[in-house]
Amino acid sequence: MSLEVDDNIKRQVKEIFQHMENKVIAKLFVDKDRCLTCAQTKELLELLAELAPENMIIIEEFNREDNPPEAEKYNIERYPTIILHGEKEHKVIFSGIPSGYEFGTIVEDILDISARKVTLKQENIEKIAKIDKPMKIQVFVTPTCPYCPAAVRMAHKLAMANPNITGEMIEATEFPELSQKFYVMGVPKTVIDEGTIQFEGAFPEDNFVEKVLEAYKKA
Repeated sequence: MSLEVDDNIKRQVKEIFQHMENKVIAKLFVDKDRCLTCAQTKELLELLAELAPENMIIIEEFNREDNPPEAEKYNIERYPTIILHGEKEHKVIFSGIPSGYEFGTIVEDILDISARKVTLKQENIEKIAKIDKPMKIQVFVTPTCPYCPAAVRMAHKLAMANPNITGEMIEATEFPELSQKFYVMGVPKTVIDEGTIQFEGAFPEDNFVEKVLEAYKKA
């Protein structure tokens, strides 16, 4: 199935991307034999690269059957997976295609990484900077959920703020076993450190940060 993006949205994204300041790397991990949305995800990234100024979004593709060392380095378990980073490597991850409302999420992430800035309150940046051990924030979403992008963006911003944090969007319908593991009944659902803390809904920034710090103290 081919990816469909409205022409008006394409024009808006192209205009927004004119403000990109630095290159963004999009690492794409695919499994061509057992992945229903890998081709569409690649098409989506190629569209974003086309809408951006030349050579500002660089796509690096890795196929599971080639057993690339990058898959082990980044502990890739799901396909498709996108990892975004700039000059500094961030653990800003999309597991599953960022379509529907999540299309806007990946556009905003690209802009933040390109600008090399973290759009969080300074007091929260300082709190998050104190996290000195690995943490994983997984946000389960569906493409039709209008509240999900806010939760994913929070997880990704925290990953940009601290290299110890992994922020991962998970498309719940593409990975039903993982959704069942964490009893995902509604979205967005945020799972921190394999369930140390779990909550549903798009929390405001301060509340989201407090939940992450609560999980950090429990670890």
